[in-house]
Amino acid sequence: MEIKNPKSDNYEKILRFLEDVYGHSYNFFPFAYPHVWKKENTDFDNIFIIEKDGKICSLVRVFPITTIQNGISIKFGGIGSVSTDYNERGKGYMTILLNEAIKKMEKEEIPLSILWGDRHRYINFGYENAGKIITLSITPRGLEKTKINSVKTKRYLGEKNIFEKIIKTYNKKNYRIERDYNYFTEIYKKIRTATYYTEKDNEFSYVVIDEVGSETKIYEYGGKPDLILGILKYFSERFGKNRFLIDFPDFSEIPEIILASSSYWNISPAGMIKIISLRKTIETFLPLIEKNMNENDEIIFEIKNKEKVGIKKEKGKIKFIEKSENCIILNEPEMVRLFFNVSGIGVKIDEKLKDIIRSFLPINIFFPILDHI
Repeated sequence: MEIKNPKSDNYEKILRFLEDVYGHSYNFFPFAYPHVWKKENTDFDNIFIIEKDGKICSLVRVFPITTIQNGISIKFGGIGSVSTDYNERGKGYMTILLNEAIKKMEKEEIPLSILWGDRHRYINFGYENAGKIITLSITPRGLEKTKINSVKTKRYLGEKNIFEKIIKTYNKKNYRIERDYNYFTEIYKKIRTATYYTEKDNEFSYVVIDEVGSETKIYEYGGKPDLILGILKYFSERFGKNRFLIDFPDFSEIPEIILASSSYWNISPAGMIKIISLRKTIETFLPLIEKNMNENDEIIFEIKNKEKVGIKKEKGKIKFIEKSENCIILNEPEMVRLFFNVSGIGVKIDEKLKDIIRSFLPINIFFPILDHI
C-alpha cells in the first residue's frame, strides 16, 4: 500500500476511477466541476491516493477555498471526491487518506474545513453540521402578489462585456467565494446550469439556474432585487417554471421584496465543518469578536486532547490569555456547534459561560451552492 500525490499524466486514470466509484457518466467530473476538475485546473498536489499493484484503491482531494463571510476573508479546506473502489471497501483506506488530508491542512494553517456527506461517517473526524442556509420558495402566485412583472431577459453566452458585469455584481456580495478570473470563466460552464441576465435603467442583474425541471434551483444571483424577481417571472412565463428555490445566508441579507414574494422558507446547515485550527479561526474572526464581545469578559475554549485558546476584551481590544476560571471544554463536533451552529442546536454549558459568549457566538457560515464540490 502506497499513499501518494498523483501526477498530471494520471489524470485520465483518476477520472475513470471516480466515474466507476460514483457510477457517473464518462467525463462527468470536468463537465460538472470545470473550475476544479478540467485537467488544467486540477491541483494534483492536493489529491491523495492509495494504490495497490498500480491500481487506485482510494482517493481524497482537498480544495483550498478562500471565502468571504460577512465581509471577513477566511480560508477553508474543502474536502471532496472521497472515494474507494467497491472491492476495496472496509479496509480503512478512506480514514487513512482523510487523516492525511487533515494533516496537510494543519501544516498549511488552514483554519476550517468543509465537506458534504454522511454525518455519521464524518463526525468521527471532527466534522459537524453547521452554518446556515435560508432557502426561500417563490412561486408565480407570490410574484403576482408582489406585483412583479417579467423583464426582458437574455441568455449569457460568454459575451465579454456581460461577463465583466457579472463579476462586478458578484463581488458585491457579503458572503461569497473569492474567485480568480479563470474560476469565473469556468464556473458558468457547469453542466445543467444556465445563466441569464437583464439590463434596465442602467441596472444589471443576473440569475444562474438549474435548467432541468419545473421546480428550479437558483444556483446564483446578483443585482437589483426586483429585477432578479423579474427574471424569475420571465422563466415562469417562458418555460413554465412553477417554483423557484433561492438561498440566502441570513435574514438580514434578504431584500424585503424577495421575502414578500416567498411562499415559505426553511433553514438548513451550510455543510459539515471541522475546526482545523482554533487559534487561526479566532484570529480570522477577531474583528467580529472584538466588536461584539463585552468589555472585560474573558473565556478559554478547549478542544479536548487538541487545542486550548483563551481571549479577553480589555480597553476595546482582544488579547490572548493562558488562564481563566471561565473555561469551555468540548470535543471537536461540539466546538463546531458552539462556534458556527446558528440553527439553535448548541451544547450544554454553564449559564455563566453562555452569558459571556452569547454576545459574539455563534458566527454564521454560508457556502454558495454553485461552488459546492
